Amino acid sequence: MIKSKNKILFNIDEGIGKLSPHMFGANLEHIGEAIYKNGVWAEVIENRKFCGADKFTWETGVAHDHLDFGIIKPWQGFNPSAKHVMYAHSNSEFVVKGEEQINRFGSGKQSQQITIREKSEKNRGIKQPINVNFVDEAHQFSIMLKGTGQKVYIQIGELNFVIKSRSKWFEFKKNIKFNDLKTKKTLSISINSDELFIANCSLKPKNTNFGFRKDITKLIKEWVPSYLRWPGGNYLSGYNWINGIGDKNYRLPFYDYAWYEWENNDVGTDEFMQWCEYIGSEPMITMNTGNGTPEEAASWIEYITGSTKTKYGKLRAKNGRVKPYDLKTIFIGNEMFGGWQIGHTDAKTYALKYNKFVRAIKKVNPNLRYIAVGACADHFGHWNEIVLKNIRERVDELSVHYYSIRTEKDKTHPHYTSRYIPTVAASTEVEVMLDKTIAEIKKYTKKNITIAFDEWNTYVEAEHPNYIENYNISDALYAGSLLNACINRGDMITNTGVYHLINVMGNYRIDGQKIWKTPTTLVLELFTKYHKGEILKTSVSSPTFSSPALGKQPVYKNNKLIDASATHDQNQVCLSIVNKSEKESLIVSIPQHKKIIANYLVNGSSPTDLNDKKNLNKITIKKNQLEYGEDFVEIPPHSFSLILMKV
Repeated sequence: MIKSKNKILFNIDEGIGKLSPHMFGANLEHIGEAIYKNGVWAEVIENRKFCGADKFTWETGVAHDHLDFGIIKPWQGFNPSAKHVMYAHSNSEFVVKGEEQINRFGSGKQSQQITIREKSEKNRGIKQPINVNFVDEAHQFSIMLKGTGQKVYIQIGELNFVIKSRSKWFEFKKNIKFNDLKTKKTLSISINSDELFIANCSLKPKNTNFGFRKDITKLIKEWVPSYLRWPGGNYLSGYNWINGIGDKNYRLPFYDYAWYEWENNDVGTDEFMQWCEYIGSEPMITMNTGNGTPEEAASWIEYITGSTKTKYGKLRAKNGRVKPYDLKTIFIGNEMFGGWQIGHTDAKTYALKYNKFVRAIKKVNPNLRYIAVGACADHFGHWNEIVLKNIRERVDELSVHYYSIRTEKDKTHPHYTSRYIPTVAASTEVEVMLDKTIAEIKKYTKKNITIAFDEWNTYVEAEHPNYIENYNISDALYAGSLLNACINRGDMITNTGVYHLINVMGNYRIDGQKIWKTPTTLVLELFTKYHKGEILKTSVSSPTFSSPALGKQPVYKNNKLIDASATHDQNQVCLSIVNKSEKESLIVSIPQHKKIIANYLVNGSSPTDLNDKKNLNKITIKKNQLEYGEDFVEIPPHSFSLILMKV
């Protein structure tokens, strides 16, 4: 019998309940480069619908306008000349449909206008540098034009072709394949006479998953998040679903006041729901309680789940989807307590609004589960107390968001190589927060309400507009400890969702042709694949260590070196263990078992190793690397381990 200071105890006859099927989800919000530009959507061209503001600068003084004035960002002038060509965003000529919000950031209802003022030998127009990530695959180029019958010259890298314009709007499509394998190319659209309007322009690989990149989709299918929460997040509170359906060319772009960027509206309800089906993740939709209405929410649910005999079910069928989508759970709003949220409000007003939304939605679908906006502990003016006292309609879970460390708004951020100890200790603060929140819920309601911990992560160096974090081994151990804590409270925590899926504080990173998983993703893969069945009541005895304050996180003096959780399914125990020690392997006593079937390890040569575009697979899941006996296992330093035992 091994004697160790580190001891894990559980009994297969002593459980706390079934592990929820929603324990290992993720968020997919329209923010930064998560969806467009460098994100999961396969479109190559940026601002393909020509929405938003012109280029504007006084750098030429009074000599003349900037030569690119009138060109919608980020497009540029192709052979610009103040004498020969004039540009304008035209708000008179456009093809998109919907009710536009007028604002100072430009317009969604406009097209790019090119006017030849004086002929010359050169063609003149607009251009954009593009990065073609799949140059060896067939692409489809399309463009919507209106002109005077003049020739329109298109150049995409090494490819050239000519279109004849028409006096009415029309769409031109052409299948192309590049013969030059250089990924960086330039797209130009030019004329040498009269006037031309361009409404939409697109370049995409022909082979996609409902418009999403196949390479990143393939990687996500290696995890299969329990669910994907969409479309936000803060973005949601200004979102009107009706503008995001039907033909993409006619969808109205809009300015997103949550993240201060223009939204193309190419990714909408049908694209998201079909992608979830393909991946195998359950979709969870968030309703807009910011500037949305109960009627809008009810019509959205009818569009998603209604039969073709209903008004919006019929519209869904018209858009190509006859069969209703499988939707089980919805969120009623997002972080409505916060001044950063469009339409933020006080707790009582939110609760009354929640009741109205649920009543309206139940009329079109009485079978849904509902998640209400909650807050951590008793914060935001005793939000949970007031909300729970005033909600009258069904509520299944209370949403809780918590980000650890929080130095993202500081002038300087701690580098990931210097914050190992505070990061692995951050799960201590999460446990304190969860226990306080659980106590609040039990105190103020007798309903069987559990917690949806549906936004969590460390938040250290992510800044506008891209919100990139360099997640490393320490963040993966934080994730492992956090998820262990949630499983050990699995009678009350029935939903967790990491923020975010792609690029933005993301588990998956995309940089052009290169894509990679963060170490946190590897931990989530293991949890999702192997933890299932009955949650075993698990106790851990371990030495403790102190952690310094960092950001918003205080000093913690009693962080355990080891934490763990265990589940039991079909005579097999899944045991996950985190060793937070920076340098020491630890012998851990575990209950006796028949045999260890397999073990998996996530660690690195350094406690702050990470994957990046120079080394996509520096950190991987290693199989059957652990040393063990009949009642102990040796856990390497700074590591996450998952062990499958026959009992």
